[in-house]
Amino acid sequence: MIHFIIGPRGSGKTKKVIEMANRAIEQIKGNVVFIDGDYRKITGLKYQVRFINAKEFDLKNLNVLYGFLCGIIARDYDIEQVYIDGVIEDLGGDVKSIENFVSDVKKLSDKFNIQFVITMSGTPESVPVFLKEYMLEECIA
Repeated sequence: MIHFIIGPRGSGKTKKVIEMANRAIEQIKGNVVFIDGDYRKITGLKYQVRFINAKEFDLKNLNVLYGFLCGIIARDYDIEQVYIDGVIEDLGGDVKSIENFVSDVKKLSDKFNIQFVITMSGTPESVPVFLKEYMLEECIA
């Protein structure tokens, strides 16, 4: 399962995913991973959430991020949820590369039964058609 939290910059997307990750620790038996582009959010996360600063790994594009996710999952089969905050815009590229990334992550999600929650800047109206199915009303910032 993949969910997108879409909203303009400063709308509270990061706060929402931090709260979701912290709640998940109490509600699920498996592990939770939080991927971000800097360390500023680490203080808001419970220590049980595995925090990864994506910038430390010099990810170049969404294909590399996908490979990175595969490596994380290969190392820990107990992962149940992965939160990706503020990384898509840095690596994004064009709409087609985002569509391919979402398709690949969907396959990972289905195969390993992992929920992905991804933030992305924008408005619900500006979201490409292929992303609309992954947006839930409660996930719109």
